[in-house]
Amino acid sequence: MNPDVRNADRFYPLCFLAAFVFFTWPTLEGLAARWVKWDETFSHGFLLLGLSTLLTIKTWWRLRPRVGFYWIWLVPFVAAALLHLAGSVLMIETFQQLAFVPILLGGLVLMWGWRQIVPFIIPVGILVFALPIWEYAAWPLQVITVKINELMLSPLNIDFVVEGVFVYFPGVGAFEIAHGCSGLRYLLVGMTLCFLYGELNLDLWRSRLLLLVVGIGLALAANWIRVFVIIHQGYETNMESPLVKDHDTFGWWVFAATLIPLFFFARHLERKERGAVANGDSGAATSQRQVKGRPLPGMIASILPLVVIGALTWYSAPKMQASTQTSTLSHDFSAVDAASWLPVFQKQLSGWQPEMERPDRVLERTYVERGSIADDGGARKRLFVGLYSYDFQRPGREVVQYHNRLFSNELLIPESTFKIDVGNDIELGGLSLRYRQSDERIVLAYGYYVEGHWEATELQAKLAQLPGIFNARSDASLMVIGLSCKDCEAKDVISTMASKIQTEVEPYLDSLYDKVRPSRESGKL
Repeated sequence: MNPDVRNADRFYPLCFLAAFVFFTWPTLEGLAARWVKWDETFSHGFLLLGLSTLLTIKTWWRLRPRVGFYWIWLVPFVAAALLHLAGSVLMIETFQQLAFVPILLGGLVLMWGWRQIVPFIIPVGILVFALPIWEYAAWPLQVITVKINELMLSPLNIDFVVEGVFVYFPGVGAFEIAHGCSGLRYLLVGMTLCFLYGELNLDLWRSRLLLLVVGIGLALAANWIRVFVIIHQGYETNMESPLVKDHDTFGWWVFAATLIPLFFFARHLERKERGAVANGDSGAATSQRQVKGRPLPGMIASILPLVVIGALTWYSAPKMQASTQTSTLSHDFSAVDAASWLPVFQKQLSGWQPEMERPDRVLERTYVERGSIADDGGARKRLFVGLYSYDFQRPGREVVQYHNRLFSNELLIPESTFKIDVGNDIELGGLSLRYRQSDERIVLAYGYYVEGHWEATELQAKLAQLPGIFNARSDASLMVIGLSCKDCEAKDVISTMASKIQTEVEPYLDSLYDKVRPSRESGKL
């Protein structure tokens, strides 16, 4: 083989990888920030990156693909790069993550062609299991987990009520099947293991697909069993079981147990394939296959779009990073009637306040109703108003993220959920909570204001960020109102207060975040 051709086969893919890293560097930084959070869903990211790199190098060394120019793949490659550009300019991480692996494979297929790229699809493609776009699957998995556990609890003659993702035991307490109980982390790890085992030990795609289906089923079953055991133990021990508060380790033990039958089944498929698949190294045939086009145009075609679109990204992206403050600012407005409510120097209500990570702007104020001070010095009605805003969404600073919670499970137990209609087709969420160490209760009203629209759930708030490409705004806020009162109908009071406060919060946020737009009236003929 010509030494120049051999050098091109080695050097040109490395040039593309360098351009790819430069082009996607902001995305890589965001992924790294998620992967180092070891107690979250995507903490396996660096391990998966290492395995992907190792398998890719091993496959390249075995096949030695030759570089050419397969121009037909230029259109999907540029389309993926433009999707990444849209995500960068509009601050929509989902677009960047969706384009991440297609850009990587697209640049390689431009140089190697379809036949040579096929063996690299799994080694490179497993990176998708470390991308946070999978968080959109958490809510459906939560709902499925609730339904399965409802079926499992029904034959036990236990008195319980299911509302949304809450399972209530009258007189005992309630469980919330939260994001961490969706089973998403077990599903991702299970699928990753199935793809890796199939790549290393199985030859037939039919066997790989069958292993994946069984792996998905066992991963989901592991989470269903885990949640059922926790709920049942909480009911039997009146919420005193250690599993109720700390069940992460228990979940991984259950998942590990389901890996035993999975690998037995994988070995069965492997033995079944022996003798059915012809032995031989396809790498030799691949390396000798005639290459289309010259190597240099293939390398230029894979790098030039990244350079051009990367330059457009730096030029067109909003200058938000330059103006992003490292500290948290305060919202400067009053959401309640000062004639009726007296502010106190506290930022919590009976030890409770929402747990929010690194918002850009915060309002946390506690009030007592004027004239409601009891003889013992305590207030009959106490109100907490919280407003947490993110100027734009980026890694570690999102209104919906793993560590953002309305309440701490260690302090409070949910008792019931309800909806609050504040008018204008706007519905907020309501939640009744009881303290673990006492009979004191508080009620919450909450809503997400994302890019000018109100949403009542985390999933709706997450999905509401997607239309940002057609929206001039990229902000997201959480409004939380808490009420503690004696001798009052707490749900009625919180509903009234939520309606009043929401009408104050919306115009304030609109004036804060709305961009200047041309007046439509001035355009009328």
